[in-house]
Amino acid sequence: MKRYLLEHKNATVPDMARHFSVSGQTIRRDFEVLESEGFLLRSYGGAILLERKTNGVSNQVKREMFVDEKQLICSRAVPFIRPNDCIYIDHSTTALNLCSFIKNMPLTVVTNSLRVITELASSETVRVISTSGRYYNEFEGFFGSETLSYLRQHCMDKAFLSCRSVDANRGPNDSDEVTASVRQKAIENSDEVFMLVDHTKLDRSSFTTICGFSDIDYFITDRPLSDEWKQRLSEYDVTFLDADQ
Repeated sequence: MKRYLLEHKNATVPDMARHFSVSGQTIRRDFEVLESEGFLLRSYGGAILLERKTNGVSNQVKREMFVDEKQLICSRAVPFIRPNDCIYIDHSTTALNLCSFIKNMPLTVVTNSLRVITELASSETVRVISTSGRYYNEFEGFFGSETLSYLRQHCMDKAFLSCRSVDANRGPNDSDEVTASVRQKAIENSDEVFMLVDHTKLDRSSFTTICGFSDIDYFITDRPLSDEWKQRLSEYDVTFLDADQ
């Protein structure tokens, strides 16, 4: 149900009942639970996604959402990775999917993600380096002054990151300054930046801006981009890959 609401932003009880093949009463009960979690706001005959509250969805939940889309996005990013590259992979559940593609490549991977470290720990060809820092369980990653200090002192060939949302005017956004600051520092210290975003993040806005489009080299998503989005990215010389390519 959370996946449906994240994609459609709102829903009616009859639509949800048909989609999940359950009774309207069941949907109303589920709406009550999700409203108590702050995930949605019930309206007459339906519910509306609370955009800002979705920023609080844990990585543990996000890992189970849009798995096929994230795999597709990462499969489009992998050809840009060269043997012996030093790459940065952020704490996002989207970039995490890169791990299944690169386990047998000779690489250095710098990351603030505990999940990335775990996924690549058994690889005989990937050297994994943790940024260190304070561990945040909700993000399954490391953040703070130590993390920023490490990134400030090191350079990466490529950075693979995601974000909470992408606004056509503001660029990629994040839910809070703690996560945004680490992404910003990784962007500053990487030769090329790859922004990996599924379609649900487009045309949305979150609390703080991570960077401008001029800071991004590649923008990879899972569905065809509108002409407006293609024009916007082209204005900043961003190479985009979508479902049409």
